[in-house]
Amino acid sequence: MPMKKKTLWSDRDIERLKVLVASGASAVRASVALKRGLAVTKNKARDLGIPFRSEAEMKEDRKRMFQNSTDCGPR
Repeated sequence: MPMKKKTLWSDRDIERLKVLVASGASAVRASVALKRGLAVTKNKARDLGIPFRSEAEMKEDRKRMFQNSTDCGPR
């Protein structure tokens, strides 16, 4: 099985990654946007000192948003 060619990170890719992490995008979404593997994307963010939030943290945020949105409706 041939090995894939290693794609270097351009300055533009790194800036896009930083923006995606800062905006709260998931690692999966960022890897798709950057057309890179999930592990590679997560590792690069961690190497840059800007790791993605954990799935548990994101799940908790979604839970809070849902609870807040249901609190606003008529009773």
